Parts: sequence; structure tokens; C-alpha cells
Amino acid sequence: MRFTLLFAATAILLADKVEQSARDSKPSGLLAGTARADISPPVGIPQMNWGAQTHVTAESIDPAGMWATALVISDGRQKFAMVDVDALFVNLIDSVPARVQALTGIPAAHVRMGATHTHAGPFLNAEKGPVGIDLTQYQQSFRNYWDLVADKVVGAIVEANSKLRPAHLGGMRGTGTINVNRRVRAMSGAPPSVGRNPDGAVDRDLNVVRIDGADGRPIAILVNFQCHGTVMAWENKAISPDWPGMTRKVVEQAFPGAHCLYIQGAAGNQGPIEGFTGDLGVAHRLGRILGHQAVALALQIETTRRAPAFEGFSESTAFIAKQPWRVAGPRESSLKFTTEVLDLPRRTYTSADIERIQQSVDDAATKAAKAKEGNDPWAKHVAEARLRRFEDLLGKWRKAPTNEPIKVRVQILRMGEVAIVAMPGEPFMEIGQAIKKASPFGLTLFAGYSNGEGGEYMPVEDEYGHAGYEVDRTPYGPGAAAKLVRETIALFPRVK
Repeated sequence: MRFTLLFAATAILLADKVEQSARDSKPSGLLAGTARADISPPVGIPQMNWGAQTHVTAESIDPAGMWATALVISDGRQKFAMVDVDALFVNLIDSVPARVQALTGIPAAHVRMGATHTHAGPFLNAEKGPVGIDLTQYQQSFRNYWDLVADKVVGAIVEANSKLRPAHLGGMRGTGTINVNRRVRAMSGAPPSVGRNPDGAVDRDLNVVRIDGADGRPIAILVNFQCHGTVMAWENKAISPDWPGMTRKVVEQAFPGAHCLYIQGAAGNQGPIEGFTGDLGVAHRLGRILGHQAVALALQIETTRRAPAFEGFSESTAFIAKQPWRVAGPRESSLKFTTEVLDLPRRTYTSADIERIQQSVDDAATKAAKAKEGNDPWAKHVAEARLRRFEDLLGKWRKAPTNEPIKVRVQILRMGEVAIVAMPGEPFMEIGQAIKKASPFGLTLFAGYSNGEGGEYMPVEDEYGHAGYEVDRTPYGPGAAAKLVRETIALFPRVK
């Protein structure tokens, strides 16, 4: 018995010590803290995200919940905050950066808010939902909700700032499989539409960043992908974060104690492989797929410089090379930031363009009048929605043209070997792909749907000839995307 215990103790003393990343490293100089706020609204809030929907208010809340998640990082000299918000856009909480600056000292320009771009959240828009609804009864509750969201986002950033602690950061690129090009071409007399175009351009880059504490335990996981939150559509009456909510949940189940932030990419022409449904199960399934793909990457990330070292052999039935993992030290973790407001060309419309939309209005009016004579409420609803859509578009196109450029703010934050490029609006995937490819950094995340000047769809030049929803709505002229890509790439030397 004594011999057995002595042998076991000796074996333990002789066992190789495996150095486990951050807990065996010197400090990197990076500090990080996270916090989260529940922004689930009350049932009954307006949910007008789709022209085809027949309801105005939500009737339930997705069990995945609605959240705002904040990350604050610092190198001891400067601080930056980023927040992902379960929302279509973040323009309704644009007071947040200035309030954060007043409370924390973090410069307003250093606060990046990003929307997950769910189409199943609270929204009030006369262009959506049933035609002819009096929206005044919903306006106050809608404003109250977004005022509360702004308060909670500010609070989450303040809390994250109070939790700053030593951290290490690393990232990895992989592949996600839940997106597809969503611009279906016109064919056989059918108009261009939004759906699934498996032959179209698609960006399946899945970028994951892991931030560990000094003890080696993850503090935050950043997941960057490009796919519209349009699984839940006009039939859906549940307030939902759509598939990104379940992606976050899966990641956090794999890394207890860490917060996952979802960073929506260049999703202007990228949609889910399955969508436009009222079934929450579909959104949850796609979210789990991407979540597990992100977890597989996050588990492989080394947040310090760590590699196996040859330290001789052990005798066994074969020579066994002793190659224990050793930490060489922290990764480079300095922070650099730049921002620039770019002037991009505005779209103009010819008389032929106006005539085309006028013809669409006339055709829609004829079909709406015919549907009104029938006994099918759904056919009447769809016909009225179609007419409203083309009338709204015609009104926008007929506005007096201006030669003033559209201003779009681009932000670049470099965190060690990882860069995040952010802009407002809905850029097409080719924009994000070109910028990521030209980046001089080890891993570059591209984020659309961010705060700042600018917005709306930004197609690439080749897409204008195909028309369709995104091209019809864009305020940008051909050449805007190329100019944005070129001038954004020119900013990279500022943060090297």
C-alpha cells in the first residue's frame, strides 16, 4: 500500500507540466470587461417589419430573448467600447456614445454599436404592415421602448468598463454554412426577387475572436458572419433575435462565464439558406449550426504565443518524443484606431427610370382595384402592399436630384493582430470581402449595420443592371462601392 502511494506521488512529480495559454503567460497589456442587458420588450409592442404582414403588434417573445452585449477594451492608455444590439438598426439609440463619454470618459468616437439586424424585433414603419393603419396609438410605447434600450446600452457599457481586467486576445477564420446569395435574377417574365440564388456570390468567412482573462478563462467571444436576420418573416408574431440569438446561446454554453457578441458583416445581398417563415424552430436550428461552427474555431484559438517544444524522448515500446506545449509570451495587443467620413456618389435617376417605376405603380393600382372587387382578403392585402411599395419608391425617385455626396463614416480598430472595419448600412458582401482580402492584418472582421453617418443598401456596380429590391432602394450611385473599398483600404497604414 505504501509502495503504491509512493509510486503514484513520484509519477505525479515527474509528469510533464502542460502550459495552458494565458494563465502561464506574462501580461499582454490588454484589459477587457463585458456586461449584458436584457432588452426584451413587453408583448404588444409594434412589430412592423414586413409589408406582407397582417398584424401590427407582437404576441410573444422568443425564449432566446433580446439582448444588448457590451465589451470594453483598453491598453491602459485608451479605451474602446463595442455593443451588439438585437435590433434592425441602431439609429434609434444614437444618443448612446455621447452619454457614454460623459459617464466613463470613453470618447464617443470610440463607441461602436452594431445591430444584429433581426427582422423580428420591435419596429414601427408606415411602409410596413397592413395598409391604412393609424400608427399614432403605438408611437408613445415605441419611443418609450427605445429610450429604455438606450438607457440599458449605456448601463451595459458603464458596467463593462467597471469590470476591466488583464486579458489576452487571438482570432481565427473558418467557414460558416448558413448563408446564400439572396438576389434572385429576373427570368421567364418573373421580376427579380429576394430569395435563394445558389449561383450568386456568397461570403462564408466565419471570423471568431476569443478574449481570455489572465486565468485562461474566456471573457468574450466575438463571432463575425454575414447573413440577414430574415428567417422569421411576416407570419411570425414573436419578438425574436432571429438566428443570431441562438448562435450566441450555443457559444456561451460552450464557454461558461463568457459573453458572446455577434458582429453582423456585409449582409446586403446575403440571406439564410432557409427563411421567410413563422417557425422559430428554423431560426433556432440555423443559429445552432453557426454557433457550433463558431465554437469549433474558438476552441482552437491560441490567445498567447504557444507551441510544442522538443525536450528529448521518453522510453516506451517506441521512442516517444517529449513535446510539451510551452508559452513563449503574450501576443502583440496594442490598440490603434482611425475613422474617416467618406464622400460617396449619390444616385440619380433618368426619365426612363421614373417611367419604369410609374409603370409599376400603374400595374399595381390595376391589380389592387381588381383584388378589392374580389372576396379574398389575403389577395387584397398583398395587392395593397404592392401598390404602397411602388408608390413609396416612386416618391423617393422623384425627389429633386442633388449632386451632394452621401457621407459614410468608416471606423477601423486594430487589436493586436486583429482588425475590425465598421460602417453603417447594408453593404453587399463583395465590399466586405475586398476589404478583408486587402487587409495587412492576420484576421480582419468586417462589420456593417454600425452607428455613424450613412446607411441603406450599398450594391456593387455590377448589380445595378439586375435591378431588384436592394438596387431600387439604394441612394448610392454606381461607383460608390468601389470608392468606399479603395478609400477604406488606404486607411489601413494608419493603424499598423
